[in-house]
Amino acid sequence: MNCRHTVHALALLALVLAPALTAAGQRPGDDLFAVDFADERAGWASGRWGTVLHTADGGTTWEKQKTGVDYTLSSVSFVDATNGWAVGDEGTILHTSDGGRTWERQKSPVPYFLMGVQFVTKDKGWIVTERTHILHTEDGGKTWGVQFQDQDFILKALSFCDDQNGWAVGEYGYIYHTSDGGKTWVHQAGEFGFSEETGDVVGGSILFDVSAVNPKTAWAVGIEGYVVKTVDGGKTWQKQMTGVPKTHLFGVTAGGQGVLIAGDATLLRTVDGGATWQDVSVEPTIKYGWLYRVRSRGKEGYVAVGQAGWIYRADAQARTWQLAGK
Repeated sequence: MNCRHTVHALALLALVLAPALTAAGQRPGDDLFAVDFADERAGWASGRWGTVLHTADGGTTWEKQKTGVDYTLSSVSFVDATNGWAVGDEGTILHTSDGGRTWERQKSPVPYFLMGVQFVTKDKGWIVTERTHILHTEDGGKTWGVQFQDQDFILKALSFCDDQNGWAVGEYGYIYHTSDGGKTWVHQAGEFGFSEETGDVVGGSILFDVSAVNPKTAWAVGIEGYVVKTVDGGKTWQKQMTGVPKTHLFGVTAGGQGVLIAGDATLLRTVDGGATWQDVSVEPTIKYGWLYRVRSRGKEGYVAVGQAGWIYRADAQARTWQLAGK
């Protein structure tokens, strides 16, 4: 990664933190950076200014919930229709045990920007942060501890396929993997250094999201159309960039209908393991904006969220997407 890529990264940071522009015909709202569904009907989205939205009808309509904070909430995770967590800036951890009607603060062991959260049970969860920290709880967040830390980079996302196997990804292509519930985290990919000839930064592509399918298979996406997958538990990661536009890719989810990727003016789908990629039908257009996360809503379909409060939903085939109401 050279200095040109560093400029791209800084521009991308400005894109995410700056006030959003709204495409013609679409209702403005706070930028959304995360979405998660507990089942086919109950879902939550989070974003700027402490925003949490809730749907009880599979994403057709959404209502704002009171979180009591105005920090950006970068990630949300629900294990069922009542128990969930949202995390974000200034070490913010919020927990609800009543489906989001009330939210309470939990204490973070670090004051950093918390980038991603996932719980696999009501008790067991993880958070990734800037400065390459991974936090863990075994008691539903009553206590959080630092499970792992490394160099001073930003981890952007994590994904577990069960309570033992998971991946965390972030800056410079860094990928960490655990197969023992986080007791050990192994560096599998990514590099950072300086060119002896020019002094430029040399490193991997920034990764924004990861989706763990099973203990052997996972996908990750990042800047400039960067897509990688593993089918051997992360021993090797292969690029899957044929037919992928050279744009920033922010979100990925893999499951029964193949792999879906959301990004800058982009929503893509593959059903053949990445050999070919197709644009899906999106109405109204996302040509002048971005989608940041895409997630499954059980067997019923998918939801993607992003700029200016955009929420798009699709059926189980994920070929046609429509803007949802709020």
